[in-house]
Amino acid sequence: MKAVCPFLAARGFAQVPRLPLQAGCVLVFLFVIGARLIAQSAPSAQTEPNPNSGWETAAGGQLEFDVISIHPEKDPDADSGVNVPFGPEDTYTDTGGVFKATNWPAVRLINFAYKNMGIPEVFRASLPDWATSEGFNIEARTDKQHVTKDQMRMMVRSMLMERFKLKAHYDARQVSAYAVEVIKPGTLGPGLRPHPNDDSCSGSAASVRERPAVDGEGGAQPPTPAAAPPPSYALLPDGFPLRCGTYVNMPPSLPYMRHEGGRNLTMAQIVNTFSGMGNLGRPAVDQTGLTGTYDWVMEFIDERPGRNPPADATGMTFVQALEKQCGLKLVSTKSLVDALIVDHIERPTGN
Repeated sequence: MKAVCPFLAARGFAQVPRLPLQAGCVLVFLFVIGARLIAQSAPSAQTEPNPNSGWETAAGGQLEFDVISIHPEKDPDADSGVNVPFGPEDTYTDTGGVFKATNWPAVRLINFAYKNMGIPEVFRASLPDWATSEGFNIEARTDKQHVTKDQMRMMVRSMLMERFKLKAHYDARQVSAYAVEVIKPGTLGPGLRPHPNDDSCSGSAASVRERPAVDGEGGAQPPTPAAAPPPSYALLPDGFPLRCGTYVNMPPSLPYMRHEGGRNLTMAQIVNTFSGMGNLGRPAVDQTGLTGTYDWVMEFIDERPGRNPPADATGMTFVQALEKQCGLKLVSTKSLVDALIVDHIERPTGN
């Protein structure tokens, strides 16, 4: 046995048998070159798209910021915030192509970038501790002045892959879930109504500002109850929030209560919040059969971990409020849910 051509010998193929017309050299040469071309043509994205969601494609696929600045926040008690509401709703106030986050951990960036409403415990278990506890100050810009919220998500995703070396994948899992159904077909509670076909969502109601993050919806801390609704939480006379196309965390009637709502939302968007909001321990899936958009409002005892309502607390539990205020019920079921799993992530590279 001896090498049949210098190209192969130089690349470690020193023991290739001599074949007629140097066929061995030709075949292996083609194999090596083909493998290299495949590797070079592989996409740079480090996360496969969600197989059951088309919003990434509709947003334009892989997009990138033009300028990115990332610095770790040294004060763990510093205030945190972001100029784009990180929930799954689509509406937001145009920032002129600027994404700015203060003391924001990687877990929230990922939740935003992937519109992640899958299985929270599976997702969080795939993250290192620092990704949930260490905050970062980020300012990123795109030359595109008017981008949609989903396009902003795709840019944050590219930033995570480039600067945090993020690699992730989706895994469809059959899990215990709650199907959300209408208790009495054709009848809804006072806290749920079809959105009227009018212009009530124009003007100031269409402007969406930052929604404070709440525990159980991306790992953020619960907001401090306010004495009165700030201007962005203005209420209509019937108790529904003024703002449209987003979730509104409104001041509660009692300190241990939680007051949530929104207008002009699909039932899928509303139901997506129920698992974390109600501390259900399972994903909630929409099986109401209700189409179009709805206005929604609920107030209930906040029973999330760490909230500790008093033993003599008066008011409805989340499940009771869902039934009495919205006319909806939870039914135990099994559901195939796409879980986002992080395979690799590093602290971000410097600027």
